[in-house]
Amino acid sequence: MLRFGNPPDTVFQAILRNSLDFVVDDIAAMPDVHQNDELLVKEEFNNTYRIMAKVFTPRLALATLKRLRECLDRPEIYYLNDYHYLLLYEALECYVVIHNDAVAISRTKKERRETSFVDPFHIEYIDFEEVVGLFFFDIDFLTPAEAMLNMPPELKQSFNPEAFAISQGMMPHPEELALTPDRIKDPNLYKISASEHFGPASKVYPDHDYYEVNHPDG
Repeated sequence: MLRFGNPPDTVFQAILRNSLDFVVDDIAAMPDVHQNDELLVKEEFNNTYRIMAKVFTPRLALATLKRLRECLDRPEIYYLNDYHYLLLYEALECYVVIHNDAVAISRTKKERRETSFVDPFHIEYIDFEEVVGLFFFDIDFLTPAEAMLNMPPELKQSFNPEAFAISQGMMPHPEELALTPDRIKDPNLYKISASEHFGPASKVYPDHDYYEVNHPDG
């Protein structure tokens, strides 16, 4: 599994799985769509995935996303850095927008149920910002170049090492993209569990009403 700020629950895992599958398929199809014209592929990639394109080529993004997808359902806990989180962030964002829009324009109950399917759950609305708040350590990888450069040194030092490089548009070195299992003394402290933010009657994720009912004392 991939390591986040909080252990992923089964619903977030499903959303992330669908997100990675969607983006991997989308990027992989670009060469065929443009008859292997690298300039057109790069142009589409840059226009579609503006965050990734700042520090990834289409080929490198695809290879890294595939590797993340492979590690997602493995029992080992894989350490991630800001380059990985940047890819996951935009993959989630793109998928969530398309998912929510598809559900919103559904005309029948059957169509709404079909479009809301995030195997094995039916989610009518995914709150992207709340999901990021629940599971990402931070979003320092989105810091603009000028803001990073003008930051006081003591504050800049509090950022992850990759955050500065990303802000300045520096591509990752191969060793920065290596995925290695994290060393956690007690794996039981970090494991996928049933969601506290989505129940049998939930339509949105995360469902704060469901959480509050099951945690009345906060």
